[in-house]
Amino acid sequence: MNNTLNQLHYRKCWLPGLTRAPRRVSRSSPRREAHRSVGRWGWALAGGALLVGFLPAHADLVTWDVDRTNSYLRLTIPDQALNIPDLGSVTLRIRDAGNVDQWTDAGGRRATLEGQIATEYEDGQSIRFLGGSHNLRARETASLRPSPEDWSSTASSYTGTRTAPAAFGGRVRGTYVAVVFPVTFDAAYLALRDVQLNIVGVKAGPIALVNGTLPAGATQAGPASGWVDVDGLELPLNLGQPIPDIYHAPLSPVVTTNVAEGSVSDLGGQRRKLTYPIEIPDLNLDLNGIKLSGSAAGMIVAYATLPTPLPPPVLSLSRQDGQLIFSWPTNATGFTLQSATALSGANWSPVSPAPGVVGEHYVVTNVINGPVRFYRLHKP
Repeated sequence: MNNTLNQLHYRKCWLPGLTRAPRRVSRSSPRREAHRSVGRWGWALAGGALLVGFLPAHADLVTWDVDRTNSYLRLTIPDQALNIPDLGSVTLRIRDAGNVDQWTDAGGRRATLEGQIATEYEDGQSIRFLGGSHNLRARETASLRPSPEDWSSTASSYTGTRTAPAAFGGRVRGTYVAVVFPVTFDAAYLALRDVQLNIVGVKAGPIALVNGTLPAGATQAGPASGWVDVDGLELPLNLGQPIPDIYHAPLSPVVTTNVAEGSVSDLGGQRRKLTYPIEIPDLNLDLNGIKLSGSAAGMIVAYATLPTPLPPPVLSLSRQDGQLIFSWPTNATGFTLQSATALSGANWSPVSPAPGVVGEHYVVTNVINGPVRFYRLHKP
């Protein structure tokens, strides 16, 4: 390299992820230009030498508040034949408590969702759902039997017919072919309570957003925990009670692939809107040994205010006695000076020696030698 910094030709360089094209900068006052804040742009010495760049944007911890007026989950459990112990094959149906023909939203099929969703979010670039850290639950607005207050631990059964708030549930009706003719009867009452939901990426790490779109099939969603209450009934024709009473049995997790496509919208300023449709075609519920297959569909609408971005630290460059001197403010904590020999497929590594502190700046001194080298400040 030429020993006189003022004789080096500077140009402004374009870093990946930007939409602006490169353009040349005046060769006058290159030393002054070298001290400018370059953000995601950088400086290179023409003919062989150096670029100084800043780190790309990083993900923030962002909590989304669920809008319960527009968020819900609806279960669909079709009529299906199950093998009931001591009875044989029975066609089971989920119905409203007072309706033999339908299972309605108000009757325990649909629940409003509320709470918060925890993510790592890089604005407009990616989102990572922090599975297990959400506070996403199904509201208990349906009044369903059995009531936990009717449970007798002594008798291990329900002693009353009262109802209580629940998220999902209904009346379980069955059809059994006795000898040569079918018999239809009420088999049990079912209620799912304290249902917590989870959302997690199918793969580890952040999910890339394309024009604000969350790809279909990139996440898994569904009930992660809850309680199962079942009030089994005595059947006609002396068939006994094939479905036992169950009090607060743990609901087995059914977090599975969501095939719907979501999105993140910019509402202006720091406000963002997460739209997360739910479409789970294969949902298998294990209700303490009673296994039902079905599907789930719904919608989550949530809002967040992003943290106010801090201005990037100024990475300054100067030359002294044949060495390059890098410096940046000490109030920019957590940053590491890194270098690479190329931007394409760059393998960035920390610059040595470790920075020292001079006044209010971190300072790193490097010898000028070797091929083109690129520099950046990086914060994990």
